[in-house]
Parts: sequence; C-alpha cells; structure tokens
Amino acid sequence: MDLVGSSCTFFSKLSQEKRTRSKTEIKLYRKFHDYGWNKLMPENLDLDTVPESLRSNLSPVKGAPQGTNVVANIRSLAQFPLLGKNNSKAPKVLRLARSAFLETQSPGNEALITPMTIHVLNFVVFPNPSVREVNKKNGGGGFLGLPILGADVVSLPGNKHLVALDFQPVLPLNVASAISGHNAANLFPSQYSHLEKKLHAIHAKYQNFEGDVTPLLPWGGDIPPQAQRFFSPYALWTRLGDNDAIKTVETVVWDAFKEYVDLYFELMIAVQEDIDSGLLDAASNNIKEGADNRIWDGQNEYLEYRRLNDPARPMLQRLYGNDWAERVIGDVLFPEILTT
Repeated sequence: MDLVGSSCTFFSKLSQEKRTRSKTEIKLYRKFHDYGWNKLMPENLDLDTVPESLRSNLSPVKGAPQGTNVVANIRSLAQFPLLGKNNSKAPKVLRLARSAFLETQSPGNEALITPMTIHVLNFVVFPNPSVREVNKKNGGGGFLGLPILGADVVSLPGNKHLVALDFQPVLPLNVASAISGHNAANLFPSQYSHLEKKLHAIHAKYQNFEGDVTPLLPWGGDIPPQAQRFFSPYALWTRLGDNDAIKTVETVVWDAFKEYVDLYFELMIAVQEDIDSGLLDAASNNIKEGADNRIWDGQNEYLEYRRLNDPARPMLQRLYGNDWAERVIGDVLFPEILTT
C-alpha cells in the first residue's frame, strides 16, 4: 500500500529554510521504523536477508547544500525468533517482514524535516498462508486467511503527507469467509473475534465519521477500484497538508501506528500459541499445502499487483536508478512466494 506519487520536485526552497534547521532536525519516521522492527527480532541478531547491494543507497538532493542526501534503507526478515516457544520447531505464523525506509539527511547525517523534504516508511508483514484448523478426521481444516499488516507513512515535497495503516485481506472478505468458515463481515477468524473488536475500536478512535465529531484523521479520498479488494473496513487512510501536518504525524499518526502494530502482533502471538499447542497446523513458509490453498494464491495476487502498480517506482527510479529500483521492488519488497 505504498502511497508515494510519481512527482519528485526537490528542494528549491531548502536553502531558504536553513535558519529553521535547528528546530526541524528530528527523526520523523525513524521511530516508526524502529518500533516495528523491535517487535520482530532482538537487537543483537542480524537476520536480514536483503542482498548487500540492495540494503542501502543514497541520492544527492539537487539545490541543497553538498552532502544532503535522500538515504534509502531496505530490510527483510524471514526468521522470527521472538515468536513461539523457546526452541520450538513448530512452523511460524509469520512468513516475511520487510521495509523500505527513505530519509532526507543533512550533511551531518541528521534527519532533515522541512515541508520540502522526502521521508517514507513502507512496513509490511506477511503471515504464513498455510495456517489452518486441525481436523484429523478429514486430514486438515480450512486455511485461516490471516491479514497482512500494511503501514505507509509518507512525506513529500510541498508539505504533502500520506498515511495508510491497515490489516489487509488477501482475498475479498466474502471469498475468505467461504474458505475459512468465518462470518463474511469479519476479517479475523472467529476464535480471534475479540481482537477484531479491538481493531474496530481503534479504527473508530481515529476515523469515526458518524455523528458531529470531527475525526482525528480525515479520510484520504477514493481508493482505486482495482486496489479496493486489498483494503479492509479498518483501513486508516488520510492525507495531511495543513500547517500542523508534521505535528499531526508526530502525535496522532504515531499513536495510531503503535496501536495498529501492537494489535497485529497480539493477533500473531495468539495464532502462534495455537500452532505451538496443536490447535492449529501450518506448513513451512515455502511449502504450499493443497492445490486449493486460495490464501497462498491471494498473497501472490497481492504481491503481483504491487510489483506491477507500485506508485513508488518512479521516485525510486529517479533517485537510485532503474536497475536498483526494480531489483528492490521485485526481489525484496514484493517477491513472489515460490514453492520448493
């Protein structure tokens, strides 16, 4: 759900804003990035699967003081030691987590925040598509179809800020309900419905359009029809551009991001506990169980849609070149799930 547009006009006003730098050298999205990754792996482990040539890149900012760069950091993880029981050999509920983090940095390598700078975080976590109910009599129950965590927080030149946080379904909810057996109106499997109620309350806290109360985050506008199947009823989608936009990002959006991330990992931990205890079964992440696993197919359809339609592509190509951008998009951010 990357929301970066193709327009990248760089910093014609940046030199005029030097007098404000001491007030704006704050790490806008780094704390978002670190908060998500700290949920996934211990600080003393390096389990990153990104090839060395794709882990980072930088692009000088035109019209800015020498040494000002848009720095990209790419991360990916396929092992999750913080999930499950110690030394458990049970399959993990998570399949892949990865992020693209772009930050405009001053010559002193400090994050530089002005209305004319680029800051982007795309943080996505993919669950194992083969988690299913244990049904010994019939050889296995239905696949659960757990949602993808998608988080985009984006700031572009011109004081444009876009935010999308969601538990993204990999199949239309009516199809997922037929496969897993849960209610068509529900995003989560029925045994985790109490957590979906929490998600409903969190969403309503920030974007409740009922009554006369102004929502904390305005609705961001129509979602393209071809993308609607990958949005849930709990999507937080907003555009900010007023004088208080950066402050809103640092406060309201930050709080919403933490609540969505916390609840997602609460759900994943609950599912992992059920896998470890034998209530649920799951194949290894690179093994497709059953030709009728629509959850697996749905994740690949999501990945293909993103590879073909990633709106960040023009910006990444302009900043870092076509080859690097295409390898990052196709090999790291939205790689096809391959079977062994």
